[in-house]
Amino acid sequence: MQEKRLKIVILLLIVIITLLFFSIILINVKTTSDGEIEEIELLPYKEPVLDEGDSIETIPDKVPEETAGALYFVIDDVGNNLFQLKPFLKLPMSITFAVLPGLKYTREAIDLIRDAGKNYIIHQPIEAVGGQNPGPGALLTDMNQDQVRKIINENIKDFYDVSGMNNHMGSAGTADYELMGFLFTVLKENGLYFLDSRTTSKSVGRQLAADVGIPFAERSIFLDNSEEKQDILEAIESGLNISKKKGHAIMIGHIWTEELASILLELYPTLLENNYVLNNLTELFTGTEFNEDTWY
Repeated sequence: MQEKRLKIVILLLIVIITLLFFSIILINVKTTSDGEIEEIELLPYKEPVLDEGDSIETIPDKVPEETAGALYFVIDDVGNNLFQLKPFLKLPMSITFAVLPGLKYTREAIDLIRDAGKNYIIHQPIEAVGGQNPGPGALLTDMNQDQVRKIINENIKDFYDVSGMNNHMGSAGTADYELMGFLFTVLKENGLYFLDSRTTSKSVGRQLAADVGIPFAERSIFLDNSEEKQDILEAIESGLNISKKKGHAIMIGHIWTEELASILLELYPTLLENNYVLNNLTELFTGTEFNEDTWY
């Protein structure tokens, strides 16, 4: 009797397990148009990331006949590491990287940027008012012309065929007429343009660039004075308004702002749909906008 009961229990367990197995399969299937069962592959959820071949890259980056203005996104402070750089390299848009000279990853960062087909400039350290250390290869207000020439020419060596420069820090240096005169003289000798990041309202860059005769532009807006997403979106909106009025806007962000790359990726299709042209910074000086009236 006991043996018979045991067999019944075992049989019931087999039936229950079989039913559970088939119920799981049924959850993961769907019916095709001709009534046949088709299995669905259930994949674990992953946060979306931008990789080579993602559909975003198929969006045509063309210049519309009527534009709302040209946008120049510049990403500062590249060279301290590579992991912060890589999300920006995957962006499908034209973008410019400002790379610090003389750092551990300067050369490798430049190689990665070139391999990605992106634009880069020298992010030249210049003396700040607060006395912070600007980093290797910095220009200081007590330097003479020969010292400035030596430093700039040394910094340029790592940058291959670089065409421009902007300032890292520089609230003291860019307000110093003599130092900036020395710098612009060397830039003219090397055929480089200068983007004034406008870290001080006292900058003498605009007038000196006109006097020396070098291509020059000024930052329109900083994107990430606050790293909050809503604040960044509002800064970009301000840049778009400037572009509509002026014809272009130069917007500077920083490599260390975690959400900036994903925000730019998110906005990219909308910017194209609204007829904005996204160019790298060098195109401001070499394309149709290259004339003295639009340098500023």
